[in-house]
Amino acid sequence: MKTRTLSRVVVLLALFSSCLLANAEGLSAFKLRNGATVYIWEDKSQPDVYGMVTFNVGAIDDPAEYTGLAHYLEHVMFKGTQTIGALDWAKEKPLYEQIIAKYDEMADAADQQAKDAIGLEINKLSVEAAQYAAANELSLLVDGMGGQNLNAGTGWDQTSYYNTFPPTQLEKWLELYSERFIDPVFRGFQTELEAVYEEYNMYKDNMGSNLSEFLFSKAFEGTPYARPIIGLPEHLKNPRLSRLIEFYNTWYGPENMAIILVGNVDAQTAIPLIRQKFERLPRREARAHAAMDRTLFKGRKELSEKLYYRPFLVMMYNGAPSNSQDEIALSVCASLLSNNQESGLLDKLSVDGDIMGASVSPVSFRNAGILMVQAFPSYDAGQRRYDSNKSVEKKILHEIDRLRNGEFTAEQLEAVKQAMIREYDMSMESSEFKAMMLASLFNTGSNPADIITYRDRVAAITADDVKAVVDKYLTNNYMVVNVQELRGDRKSEKLDKVAKPGYQPVEAVKGAKSAYAQYLESITVPAPVPEYCDFASVQEAKVNTRSKLSYTHNPQNDVFSLTLRYGVGKRRMPLLEYAVPLMNDAGIMAFLAPHDFKQAMARINATCHYSVSDDYMTVTLYGDERSLQQACQLLQRQILMPQLDEKQLQSIIGSEYSARMMEKESVESQQQATLQYLLYGENSDLITRKPLKDVIFLTITDLTKAFQEATKYEFTAHYVGTIPFEQVTDILSRNLPLMENEAPSLSPEVEDRVQYAENTIYFLPNDKAKQSNIYFLIEGKPFDIADDVLLEAFSSYFGAGFGSLVVDEIREKRAMAYSSYGVIQTPQLAGKNWCFFGYVGTQGDKTIDALDVYMGLLADMPEAREHFDVVKANMRESVLSHKPGFRSRSLVFEHWKRLGYTQDPAIDDMKRIDSLTFDDIVRFYQENIKGKPVAIAIVGNPKSFDVKELEKYGKVVKLQRSKLYSDDSLDF
Repeated sequence: MKTRTLSRVVVLLALFSSCLLANAEGLSAFKLRNGATVYIWEDKSQPDVYGMVTFNVGAIDDPAEYTGLAHYLEHVMFKGTQTIGALDWAKEKPLYEQIIAKYDEMADAADQQAKDAIGLEINKLSVEAAQYAAANELSLLVDGMGGQNLNAGTGWDQTSYYNTFPPTQLEKWLELYSERFIDPVFRGFQTELEAVYEEYNMYKDNMGSNLSEFLFSKAFEGTPYARPIIGLPEHLKNPRLSRLIEFYNTWYGPENMAIILVGNVDAQTAIPLIRQKFERLPRREARAHAAMDRTLFKGRKELSEKLYYRPFLVMMYNGAPSNSQDEIALSVCASLLSNNQESGLLDKLSVDGDIMGASVSPVSFRNAGILMVQAFPSYDAGQRRYDSNKSVEKKILHEIDRLRNGEFTAEQLEAVKQAMIREYDMSMESSEFKAMMLASLFNTGSNPADIITYRDRVAAITADDVKAVVDKYLTNNYMVVNVQELRGDRKSEKLDKVAKPGYQPVEAVKGAKSAYAQYLESITVPAPVPEYCDFASVQEAKVNTRSKLSYTHNPQNDVFSLTLRYGVGKRRMPLLEYAVPLMNDAGIMAFLAPHDFKQAMARINATCHYSVSDDYMTVTLYGDERSLQQACQLLQRQILMPQLDEKQLQSIIGSEYSARMMEKESVESQQQATLQYLLYGENSDLITRKPLKDVIFLTITDLTKAFQEATKYEFTAHYVGTIPFEQVTDILSRNLPLMENEAPSLSPEVEDRVQYAENTIYFLPNDKAKQSNIYFLIEGKPFDIADDVLLEAFSSYFGAGFGSLVVDEIREKRAMAYSSYGVIQTPQLAGKNWCFFGYVGTQGDKTIDALDVYMGLLADMPEAREHFDVVKANMRESVLSHKPGFRSRSLVFEHWKRLGYTQDPAIDDMKRIDSLTFDDIVRFYQENIKGKPVAIAIVGNPKSFDVKELEKYGKVVKLQRSKLYSDDSLDF
């Protein structure tokens, strides 16, 4: 950025900020003297603050010969600095410098034996250096101030670090987050290397991740956007720590940084603190991103690849980058084709059953963009085959031609624009969304005022604007990818892994605090002013004999939400699994065809959706509050007189067929099936569901009857809006489908888990799995609200968060997993059992080692009283921030009441937290965890570890895939 005089900056920012504040209800923006950008968005309705520091650098800035650096750097930026986590930097520094040099030496080594020898030297140095560092100090300091959801993310164009925190902790957060970017020290790089590789393996077991990686490699071929963010495996295994430091020094300067605060923050208080803390970072010369030119699609290019569990078509057109003037118009164009209201041209094909589904997604980055169309062919259950992708392509092109020819009305265009604005308004209720939007605008070089003017810019789009972008982008220049079924074609891949060289665990000093930590803790913060949830803020009224309204006032916008929760679900009415999705494509008998119904809803800026769970059938209605009565009237007629046809049923059957075929190929699906078997045995939903041959013979009559039977149960109408309570009660009482003699709700019902009398290990072999996914279960006792603080405290201490025992022992010390945890899961109803539930995802050859460590923690829990002090401080500071947003408030209150609470849990929890002692944690462990039967489920590759060694943990039961699912043979 061009340097300007301070006086000119002040004048410009004053003009800019005053304009922003006048239009944005609390948004302000300014620059610090060192070039850093600051955004503050005040919203006093929020209970906490969402804090973020984002950098204008991402995976596209990785050197071609060292991909993955941006993502690696994100990981090690949690390891502290020359002050954070430093017990004796003078002694640690020479060891750290030797480690850096050794990584250069290892990268230059010619053969693997030499590399392995140097790796052992690095391990020795790392173990020694760890004696001068405090373990996980950064995350513990965040925990100590009541911080929640500490994390970071790397994209192609940006890298962001963030967490939420109580408003009273503003000064501490600003102090810590500024300090963490001054003189960072990349401790534990050797273990973090393996953790990143575990993340890489996790993605390789995910079919969706592999599909996205393939599509991006083709769409952006020849540019850094074609590379995976995590990096290429050959680079991950041969890192240079010196290049990582160079990358930090190049890109992590203030000119490349934005500090973002959203939520319950006061700008006048924050601004001087931000200047004091962040202007310590020295100005650096801004680094320009390398220029790149993506080769645009020319003509039609076709590819075919076996990538997914069912066939579908992807059409990729040239698109607009994120800061393009065409971006909004192209989004409107995409919505005219397909949208959440299903009122678009392609949506009609789906609703009418001509295809199984379609979506249109603009994908925009700083330097490139594409428009991606995805469509699934219809399925003929009688012939047991899909329509061809070629046929689907013709149908898609026909609808695009209709758009090009202007075959849409002014009313349809206006409906699409109003829906986009409504969805934006609802998204803006979230502090996280606002922060992410600001980060994206900063990192793509867009005007931050765009976040304010979005509604006006959408509203200003004309039919001519739409035609212009159709002519510019939706041309004959595109790439077609015929995604084909795997169907047994996916061969077992050679495991791409980091060798297990016998490194010693890297154990930093426990219990010790750096001088910086002691300084941070000494900062005086204001005492929090308790503000508790008031159950009376949700008003209730009867709307039928049993059914009731729960009303919450919307303080932010004019978008209403109405959620009807009927007290029955799949558990009692299995046919609802197929009947309810069918309602999403229903019309109104003798009145509106299915797509006409969608458009009728769209014209009044409303949309509805049907869903079903084990316990509830749910109908959700969103819209402009002025249209509430009309929307309810349309919904009422659809529920009472749904118009359904055979083609829609075929789509439901085709979706179910595809999903069950996926189970043969998807590692993720088999993990879920094994977990369900661990929990419920032969009562697993995947075993007791309808066999596929019965699904194929379902009829419209059967499903319509099942749906209408479900509507005879009592419901709760959760309404959020601005219309007065009495008026809403009247509208809903007159315009909802109210049945006489409603059946009483018995939901939710909590299914009993399998009881284990001895340690039991279920093992499902899968030679395609790159990781072993390991689940742990210990049955608990009936839940009592008097124990809620103790249960949460044990979870935090044992296995939730960066500082917990599980994460420290398995990830930080030994790099056995990218993801690991162990927590207490509470039930939906008082009196039902809680349970301990744990997980580790680890490289196959580390399976036994990971089990040894985890089972060791369960058998003999380490007592780290200093960590308990952090847990208690976090709970004390954060308990008042645990408040539901206004959209979910009535649902959360309902849940609390089912558990036995008669007031905000925080009222009593504050007292329980103050009286909680470490002895309580130890006693809970000894009475409920130690020595109890542990049930374990593992999905992994039997070629990567000695399966017989599992026997040392208990009785081993080898599972067969076919036994985890219902009979899906189609032999009649």
